[in-house]
Amino acid sequence: MIRCAAGLFAAVALSGCGANFQHLPVGREVDGPSYPIAFEFTDASLLPVGGEVRIGQAVVGRVSSMTVERFQAVVRANIREDIRLPVGTTARIELTTPIGDAFVNLRVPDQGDARTIPAGATIDASETARGPDVAQLLSVVGTMLNGSGIAQVKTIVEESNQILSGREDMIRDLLGRVDRLLGTLDGRRDSINGAIDSLNRLSATVSAESATIDQGLRAAAPAVDVLTEQRQAIMTLLDTSHALSVQTNAVLEQSGDQIVDIVGNLTPILDQFAAMGPTLSDTMGKLEGARDLVLRAAPGDYVNIDLNVDLGASVRGLLSEVIPGAAPPVPAPPAAMPASHPAVEGLSQLVTGGTR
Repeated sequence: MIRCAAGLFAAVALSGCGANFQHLPVGREVDGPSYPIAFEFTDASLLPVGGEVRIGQAVVGRVSSMTVERFQAVVRANIREDIRLPVGTTARIELTTPIGDAFVNLRVPDQGDARTIPAGATIDASETARGPDVAQLLSVVGTMLNGSGIAQVKTIVEESNQILSGREDMIRDLLGRVDRLLGTLDGRRDSINGAIDSLNRLSATVSAESATIDQGLRAAAPAVDVLTEQRQAIMTLLDTSHALSVQTNAVLEQSGDQIVDIVGNLTPILDQFAAMGPTLSDTMGKLEGARDLVLRAAPGDYVNIDLNVDLGASVRGLLSEVIPGAAPPVPAPPAAMPASHPAVEGLSQLVTGGTR
C-alpha cells in the first residue's frame, strides 16, 4: 500500500514538470578552435545571440554578442579555425524559413583573393545587408493594398479604354506602320552599324588629334580678338556696301534700257571681230616677223613712223553707228614729193632720225 502511494505521488509530481527544449539556452560557442570576426549591420533586430553563421548550408560559426556603435549594429561572431574567409567576403542576414530564425549568410567572392580576413577584423556596413523578412513582406502587401495607387491604376486603365474606343483601326494602322518602320530599320542594320562605326572612328580621330585641335583653337583666339576689335569697322563696311548696292540698283533701274541698247550695239562689232579672227591671226603673225625690223629701226627708245590704216567701209559704218561722227575721213593720197638734193635729204635724215 505504501509503495502504491509513493508511485502515485511520483507520477503526479512528474506530470506537473513537462520537458520543454524551447527554453534551453542557445549555444554561443563553436565546436573546436575559432577566431573572432565582427560585422556591421544597419539593422540586426531579428538576429539572436548564438545565431548561426553559414557559408551556403554549412554552419561555420556562431554569433557571440551584439552591440551598438556609431548608430550601427555590431555583430561579433566566432568562426571555425579551419575556415579562412578571403578578402571581399560579404555578409547578409537571412531567415531559414519565413517564420524561422535569422542567421548570417557569408558569401565568398567567385574570384577569391589570395589574402584572407585576419582574426579580429571588422566587415563594415558597405559589405553587409539585410534580407527580406515576414514583417517587410506584410508591410509591402499592406502598402500595395492600402493607398498604393491601385485606384489610380484603375483610372489609367479606364482613361486608356476611352482613348482607344472607336479608334481601333487607327491604332491598328499605327502599329502596322511601326512594325514596317522597325522592319526597315532592321533591314538597314548593317548601314546603321556602319554609320555608328564611322562615328566611332571619327570620335577616335578627333580624340587622337585633340592636342592639334586645341592648338588650332588657341591660335585662332587672336584672330577672333582682332575681329572683335574691328567689329565696328566691319559693320560700317557692311552698311556702306548696302548703300552702294542700293545706289547700283537705282542706276540699273534708271539706265537699264540704255545699257541693254549699248550691249545690243556691241553685238555686231563683236561679230565682225569674230569673223576677222583668221585675218587677225595672219596679221599678228606678220607683226611677229616685223618685230626684228622694228628693233633695227628703233635701236633707242623712239621711232618715227607714218602709218595709214584702212579699216574698211563695214568697220567705219559700225563705228559711226555706235559713236556718231567717229568715222574718219578717207585720207587723200599723198602728193608726190619733189626731188631734193642728196645733201638736203641726208641732212633731213640726220635730224629726224631716219632708218637704219
